Amino acid sequence: MKSPDSDLPELDIVTEYGVVTRLPTSFPIFDAELDEHLDPDLFQQGFLDAAADLDALPPPWARQLAASTLACPPHPDDEEPSYTRGYRAALYGHLRHAGK
Repeated sequence: MKSPDSDLPELDIVTEYGVVTRLPTSFPIFDAELDEHLDPDLFQQGFLDAAADLDALPPPWARQLAASTLACPPHPDDEEPSYTRGYRAALYGHLRHAGK
């Protein structure tokens, strides 16, 4: 049996409820702070703008906006991808927590 490669991150996460094994599709792991293409200020502005847009709408419309926007991939020639990533992150978070 081959020994595990020490350069790879540990796949098992031990919690009080048991062991969770991450799927290999979660690799490579990207750290946003190490992402040289991410402008944190633009990302934050996109996030805040999306949150403001969602707050201005009734809940069903906000969910529709988030779902329909995320259903389409971002434009490949986006001039501000950091802003778009922040905007889409807020939409995703809204959908994840809208049902709770």
